[in-house]
Amino acid sequence: MTALKYSSLVLDLGGVLLNTPKVPVDLSPRKVKDALDMPTWHEYETGKLPQHECYDRVAKTFGLDVQVWAETMLKLTVGQEPNTELIAAIRELKSVYPGLRVICLSNIPEPAFELLRELIEGWGIMDQVHVSAISGFRKPNTAAFRDFLSSTHNTSESCIFVDDRIENVISAQCLGFQALLFQNTVSTVAAIHNLLGDPVARGMTYLKQHAGNLFSMTDDGQVHKDNFSQLLILQNTGDKSLVSLEKRGHTWNYFIGEPRLYGTTYANDSDTTCLALTILDDVPEEEKAYAMNAILANLSPDGLPYTWFDDKRPRLCHCICANVYRFFHLQGQAGQLPGVYEHLCRILRTGAFALGSRYYANPDWFLYTLSDLCGRRPLDTALQEMRELLGARIQDRMGGDDDVLGAALRLLSAQSLAVKNQRDLTTVRDAQQLDGGWEMVWLWQTARGAIKMGSRGVITAMAVRGIQNAESML
Repeated sequence: MTALKYSSLVLDLGGVLLNTPKVPVDLSPRKVKDALDMPTWHEYETGKLPQHECYDRVAKTFGLDVQVWAETMLKLTVGQEPNTELIAAIRELKSVYPGLRVICLSNIPEPAFELLRELIEGWGIMDQVHVSAISGFRKPNTAAFRDFLSSTHNTSESCIFVDDRIENVISAQCLGFQALLFQNTVSTVAAIHNLLGDPVARGMTYLKQHAGNLFSMTDDGQVHKDNFSQLLILQNTGDKSLVSLEKRGHTWNYFIGEPRLYGTTYANDSDTTCLALTILDDVPEEEKAYAMNAILANLSPDGLPYTWFDDKRPRLCHCICANVYRFFHLQGQAGQLPGVYEHLCRILRTGAFALGSRYYANPDWFLYTLSDLCGRRPLDTALQEMRELLGARIQDRMGGDDDVLGAALRLLSAQSLAVKNQRDLTTVRDAQQLDGGWEMVWLWQTARGAIKMGSRGVITAMAVRGIQNAESML
């Protein structure tokens, strides 16, 4: 088994593994919070002040009856509610990653810890418990973390630290811990899995578990079977067993099954046809020639390829134009589309692509397709201007937002040009879900966004490829 990058998972108690109960007490939550944040309480938590003296000082400071304060603390301590969802998830993590040590690091006074000790031990997940009452140091002070590392024989770089207080997280991160701010159980467990697991292996497991059923969905919840998404999954994985494809005739239709959507019937199209003929390795030359002739017979007055092989639907989309040009250029037939190269470069030069297109709302699709062309022909001088324009645009857009589809497209675009893109790589890696896949993203749309199509399969395939490429570029 591959050694874990992180050998220890360090968890806080209160607010992470334990939730403060809503038990009836005679003091306001604000007054309790203020008392627990005062220096007197900090001394008590680190064993420098006995309980009776601490309680007397708190009662005097806030004008409280000391017995009321003592009863309040007892109720809040014995009433702590275990985060059973997180505890179960940690138990599963330990079974998946047997070498992982789970350690508690908590600010807690000794009497409270003794009341909770049996409960904590009963969870069966802790390899070690490190509390302020015994160490004499409390978070977020640096000494608390240094003492923890020394006594547990850890390095900060080998630890994932989870806490619900931002000052503790910042202090830990500054010392080299991989620190996570606990906000909810689901996102925290997903983040831990992403740090411990192999994202490529987990992503491929997800794809293989859903092989043959990685279809898209419409924004009204309908299953949407299309060739285009299947071809993208194939392009990014190289695994035909994952996809289902359907071809009728010498060109391709976007749809699998009846090419009809909400009352409209769709002809075969240049977008799906060119993607298929670009990535499939068993297409006869005569079929490619037929497709090129069909496209050349279906151009705009400016010589730009229309989307549909239907003279009643003269639709233009610069992302589809880029896809068509890629196919022609790879076939050595770019000269049959005079002016298209300059048109694409002009869109890059002016930044007009940033508006998105008729069918592709995300502007990074344009960069993705053209970068793929340049990556396939890295020494082609005929693509030099396009390559330079793409490089500049991709550099400008790297890490520009946390949209996962955009990040994946930019990551792959940069990699096609042999450029590292750490910012978008981080966004992509952090978005992996517990099941190993990535959440559905909206890929494209019908005209003017009337209907959107989304997919988990496509974004998962892209993410896996991007992460895999990044690892090979190290």
